[in-house]
Amino acid sequence: MITIKFCGHNSHHTSLFEMEHKDGLSNYLLLLVKTEAWFYLNGTLTQTKPNMVILFDRNTYIHYGCNEPIYNDDWVHFNMDKKDEEDLFSILQIPLNQPFYLPHIHVLSHYIQLLANTFHSRSPHCGLISDSLMRTLLYTLDEELHKFPDSNIEHKHYSSFISLRTQLYTNPSEQWSGNNMANSLCLSTSYFQHLYKQFFGCSCQQDIIRARLEQAKFYLCSSDMPINRLADFCGYENELHFMRQFKKFEGMTPSQYRQNNKK
Repeated sequence: MITIKFCGHNSHHTSLFEMEHKDGLSNYLLLLVKTEAWFYLNGTLTQTKPNMVILFDRNTYIHYGCNEPIYNDDWVHFNMDKKDEEDLFSILQIPLNQPFYLPHIHVLSHYIQLLANTFHSRSPHCGLISDSLMRTLLYTLDEELHKFPDSNIEHKHYSSFISLRTQLYTNPSEQWSGNNMANSLCLSTSYFQHLYKQFFGCSCQQDIIRARLEQAKFYLCSSDMPINRLADFCGYENELHFMRQFKKFEGMTPSQYRQNNKK
C-alpha cells in the first residue's frame, strides 16, 4: 500500500523560495519543478532548468530553492510498505536523488492534480484511490523517463520550447497556432515545427488539440459547465467543432464522457 502524507499541485511562490531538510524526511518526496531552480546535490550547488523531476529517498539531505519570485512545482510526500517498496523498485528504474527532464511533464502534473483532489476529499475510498493514482504516476514516470532521454536538454532552444509548451498546457484556450508559436520564439515556422517534433515527439498542432481536450475532460468530470460554455472556455470557436474533435479523439461525445466519468 502506498500512503500519501502530503501533496500539492501547481504551487506558486511569489517571493524568493528556499526549502531545507537537514535530517531528510521519513518519507519519499517527488517534485515536479516547472521553473528554473537550484538544488544542493551531493554537496554541490546545481542549477536546474524548467520541467525537472526529482525523487528524493527517505532520510536524505534536501536543500533547494529559487532566486526569482517565480518558483512553481507539484509535490508528493509518500510512503509504502516494505513489500510494495521491494516490488516497485525491482521493476521501476527511477533514479533517486538526481534531477532528470521530461518533455511530457504535464501528464505527470495531471496525475498529481487528481491525487491532490482525492487527498483533500472526504471519499470513503480515498486511501485506495490515492494508492492507485500514485502507482499510475510512478509507472508513467518510469515509462516517460525511458521513452525520452535527456539528449535534447543541451540544445540552445530547448528551455524556451519547454516554457512555451508549459504555457500551452496551462492556458490552452489562447489562440495558439504554429505560426504564432514560432513568431514568439523568433523562429521560422518550418524550423520551429521541426524542433517541436524533435523535442516532444509530436507536432505543435497535435499538442494544441491534446491540451484543449485534456482541459475539457477535467472540467467535464469536475464541473457542471454547459457544453457550449466549455467549448469556448477551452479555446474552440464553436460548440460543433469542439464536439466533433472530442468524439474523433475520445470515441464519444462530451456529454457521454461526462456521464461515464462524473464523480
